[in-house]
Amino acid sequence: MLDHHEAPTAIAPQPQVRACARCAETKPESAFHRRGEGRRMSTCGDCRNEVRRIKGSNKGRSKDRYRPRETPEERFRRKLWYEYKLTCEQYEALVHAQSGVCAICNGAPEPGKRLVIDHCHNTGKVRALLCTYCNVVVGAYENHRQAAAEYLAKYGNGNPLLVAQGGTR
Repeated sequence: MLDHHEAPTAIAPQPQVRACARCAETKPESAFHRRGEGRRMSTCGDCRNEVRRIKGSNKGRSKDRYRPRETPEERFRRKLWYEYKLTCEQYEALVHAQSGVCAICNGAPEPGKRLVIDHCHNTGKVRALLCTYCNVVVGAYENHRQAAAEYLAKYGNGNPLLVAQGGTR
């Protein structure tokens, strides 16, 4: 029988165990890093360190750190297909058909640069190849066509307040 002056002996808590989501090994909860507010990560420390080593060896590469480093040409080919469903041969045929110049201003791209692919943002269809400047202008026009037309209708001959004062050239 317990004397009311003796403290009861504490029952030692059983260590919590859990399975790692990566290696599936059952390990004590202390092997999993804390994630704040008492929560633990789903992968054990060993697996987390292994992933960090892999990521660390790919520093400075693309956002997807598990993808091997691409050359600029490989990246260009991938983007051509992923964004426009064009092959490099089709791109080169467009460049040749346009004599290597912008379809709007007839300017050649800067040295080391390519003509950009102008496409309809609603349908995704490729229209032509443009220099960077013309592509930005076309994009701005598409996004603000109505406002630009209203602006030119109102101020195309100068600001009426300034014209009435004789203040414009």
